[in-house]
Amino acid sequence: MAKVVQENFGEKIIEAVRDFAKTDLKSVGDLEADEFSHVSDDRLREALATTFYGTRWLYKVGLALLVRDAEQLAHVRAQVMDYGGVCEGLLSDALLHALRTGRLRGTKYQFFKFGDPKARINWGVLDPLSQLTRQSFFWHIEVAAEEGIIDARLQSRLDTMRKERNTVHMRARTYNAFLGTSKALFASTIATIHQTKAWRRANP
Repeated sequence: MAKVVQENFGEKIIEAVRDFAKTDLKSVGDLEADEFSHVSDDRLREALATTFYGTRWLYKVGLALLVRDAEQLAHVRAQVMDYGGVCEGLLSDALLHALRTGRLRGTKYQFFKFGDPKARINWGVLDPLSQLTRQSFFWHIEVAAEEGIIDARLQSRLDTMRKERNTVHMRARTYNAFLGTSKALFASTIATIHQTKAWRRANP
């Protein structure tokens, strides 16, 4: 009897955490239809929505479990990686659209290393998507800013996110992550969604 009570109590706790984690979260389908509706590639749109949902769910689980110390660091670092991936994916989609429709007017998109004539990208050799996948998050941020896809403030915030994401390298793990970090990354991701969507609306 005692074992049954313990199992039931444990299940109730699990259900409570699960319910709390899902509260106020849009479904993957709703995210595809709203936040990521401007992403032209079906597979990318689904991947972005799934990743964004999972990251938000993970944040809520962290709140429910009151993660601290090493657990909190691991918890936040996972969100750093996924928020960075979502933002990079959004910039890549916008830049791909700009390349295919001839809307790029700056100079940075022409180079692997900005301004280096020996590092020029030959966009005519491969499909633009193949070339884009070779470029770094830094490249995406810089080119998107020059082309007016994102503003200077968001450029700075995404560069901070990029540096945070680079701490995946073991020797770079020198900072302390807090749940407040998650909130800042979430805000930067939402800003990226809004600005890329506004740009696509103005550049159909």
